[in-house]
Amino acid sequence: MKKTLLSILITFCTTLAWGQNAETLAHQADELYRQGDYQAAAESYEAALAQGKTSADLHYNLGNAYYRLEQLGPAILHYERALRLKPSMRDAKENLALANSKTQDRITELPRLFLVNWYNALCSHITPRAWRTVWLLLLAILSASIAAFILARSIPLRKATFAAAIVSAVLLLLASLLLLSSTHRFNSHHQAIVIQQAISVRNSPEQQSPEKLILHEGTKVTISESLAGWDKITLADGTTGWCETNTIERI
Repeated sequence: MKKTLLSILITFCTTLAWGQNAETLAHQADELYRQGDYQAAAESYEAALAQGKTSADLHYNLGNAYYRLEQLGPAILHYERALRLKPSMRDAKENLALANSKTQDRITELPRLFLVNWYNALCSHITPRAWRTVWLLLLAILSASIAAFILARSIPLRKATFAAAIVSAVLLLLASLLLLSSTHRFNSHHQAIVIQQAISVRNSPEQQSPEKLILHEGTKVTISESLAGWDKITLADGTTGWCETNTIERI
């Protein structure tokens, strides 16, 4: 029993010290950034991330450090990661747009229906946590409407509570679909950023395969398949091909 308590205490102290060290590294990186030592700042931010400290602000600051170092690939990667954690982060959106404007590849996105764009925006720009809050609120409204319908004595009140129950049930179903989609998007890591200055995209996953096109750092791709050190990617315009796994990094 004493050994068990001692082990728990040691684990707790180690975890606490680990977390404090990550915080120290992040604060140190902030100071280095203010001093203009962007390379050292980026290294300290990366070290903080390696120790398990993850936040939208940390990824945003690391993206800024890489942007100052003119490393567009890593900068865009960490802006995207910041927005993944906090979709409403305005500064990250603006800096991501600025970094994307400086990338070399210009890929025209395939046109999509308005409803598809609207649905994707709701799923990607609102976090699963926010959708869970909306879902619980709608569930409470539905439950209250049903209870009010059962207890109502007058016909007008029963009609009103019945209509409220129907509307809240439909909205609850829609919120459930959006919650599932948002959670799936948040937990999946199929999108990636080209982190090398230039990479070859080939017809098949082998070096001897003909080169299909060249992509440059900062370009966003979607991974659909992985095979022995190669990833099959799709661009925004629908073009597909294979590139080496170590040339891109998942968001």
